Parts: sequence; C-alpha cells; structure tokens
Amino acid sequence: MNQAMNERMTMKRGMHMTMTTTALAALLAAVPLAARAQACEVAALAGEAARVVAGQAQPLKVGEAVGEGVQLRTGANGRVRLRCPDGSSLVVGDRSQLTLTKLNLGAGGAGYGARDVSLLLERGLLGQKVAPSAAGKWEVRTPSAVTAVRGTEFLVEVGDNEQTSVHVQSGQVAVLPGPRAAGRTRGLGAQLPVVVERAGGTDCDVSQGCTASTPWPAERVRSAMDRLAGV
Repeated sequence: MNQAMNERMTMKRGMHMTMTTTALAALLAAVPLAARAQACEVAALAGEAARVVAGQAQPLKVGEAVGEGVQLRTGANGRVRLRCPDGSSLVVGDRSQLTLTKLNLGAGGAGYGARDVSLLLERGLLGQKVAPSAAGKWEVRTPSAVTAVRGTEFLVEVGDNEQTSVHVQSGQVAVLPGPRAAGRTRGLGAQLPVVVERAGGTDCDVSQGCTASTPWPAERVRSAMDRLAGV
C-alpha cells in the first residue's frame, strides 16, 4: 500500500514539473525576440572605466555584458572596447561619456527585425567599426550632430564646447546638425547631410552647423587614434 502511494506521489511530482516546464517554455515563446535584451561584451579595458546604474558608478569588468540604457564613463586614462554580436565593435576613449540609448543589433534571428542602434556621446571620443547591414540604422547623436551609417569604420569626438568632429577611416557616413545646432541654424534653410567618405572629416558646431568634408591632416588623425589605442 505504501509503495502504491509513493508511486502516485512520484507521478504527480513528475506531472507538475512537466507542466511547469511547459508553461515556462510557452511564456518565453510568447515574448517577441525583439523584446529580449541584446548586449555587447566588454572585450578589453584600461584605466578608469565604469558603468552608471541608478546614478551610481560601478567599475567595469572584462567579459561583462552592457545593454540598452547603460551609460559608460571613462577617466583621464580610461579606455573600453566593446564587442557586439553582429560583428561590430566600439572603443570608448578617455574622458568620455556614452549612453547605449537603443541597442537592437538585429543579430539572433528574424524575430529581432532590422538593426536599430542609437548611441549618445555627450563628451569624449568614440571609435566604431560597424559591421555591414542591408537594412536598419546605426546612429550616433551628440549635442551638435547626428551621424548615420550602414557599415563603416569611423570616429566621433565631442569637445568641451560641444563641437562634434567626425572622421571616416573606411566607408561613408552621413552627418547632420544635431537638435541644438538645427534649432539655431533653422533660418539658414533646410539642412542637408554632409557626406563624409574615407580619409575625410567634418566639424559641427551648435551655432554654425557642419562644415564640408575635407581630408584631415595626418597628425590630427594620429592624435585621435592614439587616444583609442591600448585596448
């Protein structure tokens, strides 16, 4: 009799576990893939580098995942390299503040949809190698400019006066005046994007908009790249 009761209890526990597992699987299946967080990985870092959570700075660690909404800050000698699942990579230079405003990398299946990445660089330097994508967008916003690319290698720098500088190592980048610059230059007519190609650069100011694309001197390029080296 005891054996029969034990068998019935064992069967009930097995049925309960099966139902629980099935329910969890159904719940996960009901969540759109696009709603599941994607993240880039801290591949390397040097110096002072932190992520800001609820207003509190926490030191970054190699191997740590950083996803949508995370803000990264670096100190005087800080650098951070991020590796993303779509094959793109970013290097945050010294004295920088970057927020991953939107991070749908379009990697992981059709359910994620087209790539939709928006980064906010409030100060400092950001180097990027963006993997080619047939659809979607990858943009970097600053106080004085907005850059848009599909696949290229370029850097964006925001100075103390909120001036934005963009330089392209390969591919092509479209640069528009940012919200503050667009508001102050509205009287100049419609603002067309400045198209910057390989070895070219532009400087955007909150009062004057963006300059035409011109080649950067080798010394200026080398100085910027040195600030991204070491990670």
